Amino acid sequence: MADETTPLILGDAAASELGNYPGRKWLRGKRKARPPLTHCENCGAPLSGPYCATCGQPAIDYHRSFGSLLADAADAFFNIDARFFQSFGLLLLKPWRLTNEFVAGKRARHVHPLRVYLIASVIFFLVINFLSKDAHLEANASADHSGLSITSATPTPAPLGPVTPSPDFSLGLSFLPSPTATPTPKPQEVLIGFDGAENKSAFAIWVQKRAKEKLGPSGDRGDLFLKALLQNLAPMVLCCIPLFALVLKILYIFKRRYYIEHLIFALHTHAFVFLSTVIIIGLGFLVALKSTALTAVTCTFLGFAVVIQLLVAIRRVYRQNWLATLFKFALGSVIYLVLLSIAFGVTAIVTLLLP
Repeated sequence: MADETTPLILGDAAASELGNYPGRKWLRGKRKARPPLTHCENCGAPLSGPYCATCGQPAIDYHRSFGSLLADAADAFFNIDARFFQSFGLLLLKPWRLTNEFVAGKRARHVHPLRVYLIASVIFFLVINFLSKDAHLEANASADHSGLSITSATPTPAPLGPVTPSPDFSLGLSFLPSPTATPTPKPQEVLIGFDGAENKSAFAIWVQKRAKEKLGPSGDRGDLFLKALLQNLAPMVLCCIPLFALVLKILYIFKRRYYIEHLIFALHTHAFVFLSTVIIIGLGFLVALKSTALTAVTCTFLGFAVVIQLLVAIRRVYRQNWLATLFKFALGSVIYLVLLSIAFGVTAIVTLLLP
């Protein structure tokens, strides 16, 4: 019996020694994982959880590869778990319940409102940038008409029906001159015509110079300006959310709610609009593959459904009757659209002037 077990013992010992050979890391390419932190690196207190009970510093070991840190950051941001699907499911079906439960203190079961908004905005603006990557601006000017249009860089087939939108659609108006009107300047004179103005300030001269650099004398570089403007829309909307919360605070001032509650509802409603728009765009493309005539009807119906969801959300969150809800929804929408228009104009000017 001893003679039979001796080779097994010797074989296990040899395998153990070979496994401890220093050159194994060159063959396997893996390093031994570092043990978890047992004491706080800031104050030296023993750790009993993910945070130090003495100084509050997170128990995160940064003596790791950069890739593993990025993986942890992505996991902490997206955190695809049951909470993620529950939060975004409620956001699409019952956005008011997501706000009410978070304000009521039931936060452990839901994703933070700021993370919800950031994830939804990233998805939305990625889709918008993807759809606009082939679009470019063209400045058209001749002796007969002038205008500004957006065209598609890739050719598309002819429309199948009278309701199919054309891939080349105009963003401007074509002005037909009257018989006594003076001819429109040539494309290269569109911006140069301002050079003859007298008593121009230094700021006006600088703005004109920046416009020529960004758009070109005839607007031939307008597509670059359009893409830069689309990239700046995401921070613009993020800056407008506190203004929307302020509008809600003023409209519902007698509800005696804190500003942070209005801000949470603003984050949820913007995220709901972003995700709903992405779903409408996706369904529009799917319907267009089957029947082009139903695309406009489907998108219009879903758009009305989004508006109705917003109305129900405002009524469920602020608990007022339908008459007051409709009035404040209409008034708040008008005020917020004006604020968005001003913010868009400021963003366009900043995009034009910044290098």
